[in-house]
Amino acid sequence: MKMAEEVFCLPRRELEQLFGGELPQGGFAGPEPERLLELPQRFIARGICEEDPSFKQLIPYQLFSFQQRFFVYRRGGGVGEGRLAGRLSVGVGGHINREDADAGGLLTAAAYRQALLRERREELVNSDGVSCRFVGWINDDDSPVGRVHLGAVHLGQMTDEQTRTALGIRAQGEDIHPEGWWSAAEIYEQEERFEKWALHAVSLVVRQRRQGAG
Repeated sequence: MKMAEEVFCLPRRELEQLFGGELPQGGFAGPEPERLLELPQRFIARGICEEDPSFKQLIPYQLFSFQQRFFVYRRGGGVGEGRLAGRLSVGVGGHINREDADAGGLLTAAAYRQALLRERREELVNSDGVSCRFVGWINDDDSPVGRVHLGAVHLGQMTDEQTRTALGIRAQGEDIHPEGWWSAAEIYEQEERFEKWALHAVSLVVRQRRQGAG
């Protein structure tokens, strides 16, 4: 972590007003990310806001699915968030930086979408053609990491085998390693190996699929 890095944050009290009360725990439905961008915005030194739960750092969190299976990877010891090293995950994402804002210094909806794509390109190869749709939110105030972050979950649905097999980890990216395509049941069977956000994100998608089927 570079102390000079400034990341996008939103005041917790403003988020609670928008969500209609204390932020729920786990994975849950809610307003589109564009609604959050209408709240008072801050870019704060990451070293400060990591210790200040009165702000939530907004983290776009993208997962990819093909025929009911999820792309799983393992975090190595060199990942930016050292507290998650060694964990399995389904989510590719990261902080939104001041450099992601538009010329006026604000994070607009267009700038948010570009940040979403930037994060994906930094970690993955052959992912540009996959469109992601917003699924819901992740909040976990029970952990030191989760207390200062809010995840916006986006699902990239792979449409064919060629697109699925082309997706991979960028060699020059963060220290992450592919583990294959897992079903939700396989993920739940080894849930102790996964970061909590990954489990929440998978549950969000599974619930949404069941509701659609019903």
